[in-house]
Amino acid sequence: MNPSTVLGFLFLVATSAVLPAIATSSAEEVVYIQMQSTQMNQGARPGQPLPGVPVVRPSLRERDAISEVLTTKPRPKSLTDADIKYLKELRNKPTWFGFEQRIVHEIWAEVNGTEWSDTEGTGSIKKN
Repeated sequence: MNPSTVLGFLFLVATSAVLPAIATSSAEEVVYIQMQSTQMNQGARPGQPLPGVPVVRPSLRERDAISEVLTTKPRPKSLTDADIKYLKELRNKPTWFGFEQRIVHEIWAEVNGTEWSDTEGTGSIKKN
């Protein structure tokens, strides 16, 4: 046999031994990536809290703040119809996620021109 034939044969043997291992690991990686992507894209089931998001009970002061914002006349231009709808839905919820509480505080602060500092219902408002 000549050397080029031997090298060609060895190349085919090495390639046939390595390629299935590469193909298998690639398929496993694709499945793993797809599983991670699916898990990240799935939200919590209805009625279940989002993982890692704190749930809080709104204080009476926070509920009053929502009512105050909803009855403010004239309505600030920065307060959209979507904000109003969102606040009305929050007003009736027994518990809020932490980010919803922050949204209420930010909207209230924007409408009133003061910074919200009452998270425990103490009634203190910090002025700018």
